[in-house]
Amino acid sequence: MPSTISLLLIVVGLIFMWRNRARCYAIAWRVGALLNTLGAIILYLACAPFFATWLASSLERMVPPLRPANAPQCDAIVVLGSSFHWHRDQLDQTYVLSATADRFRVAVEAYKLGKAPLLVLGGGGKPDEPTVTEGNFQKQMAQELGIPESAIVVGPQATNTEGEAIQHAATLRSLHVKKILLATSAFHLPRAAMQFRALGFEVVELPCHYLTAGIDEQFSGRMLLPRGQALEQTETCLKEYLGLLSAKLFPAKQVAIERAP
Repeated sequence: MPSTISLLLIVVGLIFMWRNRARCYAIAWRVGALLNTLGAIILYLACAPFFATWLASSLERMVPPLRPANAPQCDAIVVLGSSFHWHRDQLDQTYVLSATADRFRVAVEAYKLGKAPLLVLGGGGKPDEPTVTEGNFQKQMAQELGIPESAIVVGPQATNTEGEAIQHAATLRSLHVKKILLATSAFHLPRAAMQFRALGFEVVELPCHYLTAGIDEQFSGRMLLPRGQALEQTETCLKEYLGLLSAKLFPAKQVAIERAP
């Protein structure tokens, strides 16, 4: 988002300046110069590690840290999706865990500590492969880690957090679940917990995958130097803030889900 906005400001500013290049003191030329400057500032801040770290920590501080061993007893542990990738070549297709797979590891740990009798897995799939879902992949991994099949529930596919919460809500209600231990990335937890609470569940946040490693990165001169990774983190965090605003204005609502006979 900030990269798109900043580049758009710069392009428009350059057009204004070019069309009025013969009159450097004209209002239109000054407007173009101002747009260029504003675009450059936005782009720099979005790429600056100190700004990206501040954004991430502001989200992560909304949820207190909690170790699985200290979590209270719940009715189910819910693991949100987006924790694995497809990797395909000409000969084979492999499924590998992504950087956010820490949520799956933490949820399995909580289950083995007896924090809930059910492990609820969800996530999306690929449009061209409807039979392959993240939930089924995680179910296989959970079984390999010693969790019985009877304790694993695979939720329906979803393409976003609100959709996943709504889909999970129907499954959880059918199992008479009222209190859940919600495992997802720390920066994503405020929005995800808000969606589940809007659907009537008591939520205990189980944060993992900290973008700031759980603490604010100590400031140094290197944090002033632009990095591509910082831009990605900035855009991720701004998306979460927009999602929080949307969740407050338009809370998730339970809908009837048709099931196969």
